[in-house]
Amino acid sequence: MAISKEQWQAIAAELKKGWVQVDFKLDGHAIHVTRERKSESTTCLGVYIDGFMKGIWCKELSDIDPSDEFMNKVVKQVYFHKFRARYTKKALEEQAKFKRKWGAKEAKDIWGDNPEKAGHTYLFPYFGSSTVLVRQFKKIEGLELVSELKEVAA
Repeated sequence: MAISKEQWQAIAAELKKGWVQVDFKLDGHAIHVTRERKSESTTCLGVYIDGFMKGIWCKELSDIDPSDEFMNKVVKQVYFHKFRARYTKKALEEQAKFKRKWGAKEAKDIWGDNPEKAGHTYLFPYFGSSTVLVRQFKKIEGLELVSELKEVAA
């Protein structure tokens, strides 16, 4: 059964609290979201699948095998997609100087077409905020809420 708009509001309100645990179900797998300490003064939302958070699931998107149903149907949908740029800001400034000095063709041979957009996206089991988690989870088809939540008054 699909999660209603009121339930999403209740989930968002619950996830903003200090210490929280919300359970979902997706394709027969238990998805457990809990607030965890990131550092001494910072917390984040951790996503567990069937009670585990395995490092082998934290892959670059291009490395995921298309025939791996578990990675594509579950992990890829519930883990955060984190982008890491290939070049730092300083390297891009140096690339711009090189381009002015030697020309666009030479710069393209060395750095490629779009060095600003170059990088890779990988899966990460932690979300920095509840808003990002709710926005991503709303897009998942077949996600069911297991936890009992108090309804939020509009």
